[in-house]
Amino acid sequence: MKNREKILERAIAIAHKSEKSLPSGRLRINHNRGVVEYYRITEKNDTRGKYLKKNDIEFIKKLAQKDYFDKQIKCAKKELEEIRKIQKILQGIIEKESSGSDILYKSDCVYSMMREERKKLIEPILLSNHEYADRWKKEEYKKNEYRNEEKIYPTKQGDMVRSKSEAMLADMYYDLGIPYRYEAELRLNSGKKVYPDFTIFDVTRLREIYHEHMGLLDDEEYRLHNLRKIEEYRKNGIFAGKNLFITHESSGCPLNIREIEKCVRWLLDM
Repeated sequence: MKNREKILERAIAIAHKSEKSLPSGRLRINHNRGVVEYYRITEKNDTRGKYLKKNDIEFIKKLAQKDYFDKQIKCAKKELEEIRKIQKILQGIIEKESSGSDILYKSDCVYSMMREERKKLIEPILLSNHEYADRWKKEEYKKNEYRNEEKIYPTKQGDMVRSKSEAMLADMYYDLGIPYRYEAELRLNSGKKVYPDFTIFDVTRLREIYHEHMGLLDDEEYRLHNLRKIEEYRKNGIFAGKNLFITHESSGCPLNIREIEKCVRWLLDM
């Protein structure tokens, strides 16, 4: 909803700004014996308007554009009003829940608001997104055991990774509060096991996203190996921009963690 709110606000601002350069009045279109006629209406009670000649087409387009902007603004404002009503209701629910009220209105928060000793006694049927994320973080998973001795760089989460760049990426996820797993096993449709550099949990959409960091693009063998890996992902329904995030670096293009963070925020609607 926050993202939709921003889109609507931007559309309204663009329409208001663009309207300033357009003529006053509105356009009436009439069909007369198969001929399309255009009229400009400027008076409130005028239902006919002033006839516009066909060679005034640029002026006619401006009036049509203005009518479009007027309708778009009205519709966008109405949708914004509804979104804000919903947000206000949800905010009230959250405030009631956090205050310890006995009355809970948001169904997927019932379990989340219980004490830990009570949670241990029941199996919930609805969970909040954050509760799903917490459970995902606590799940055991198979890790890549290949050349464990190469994992010499510590992270804030307590993992050991293979490069300084991977440590920076892991710490970025940790600082952003994004649940992640390092080199977790992923079984493809063919049965083959692969180990993405990072598997991150999208809390908003309750899905896993895979992150491959290509840190040695100057090395041709390494580059070809990773291109084949990306192609294999594609054959298994894992696409860049959908559920696959790819970063890279080389001798002439170092890791830019700030820009990567911006991309991650956009990808996860943060």
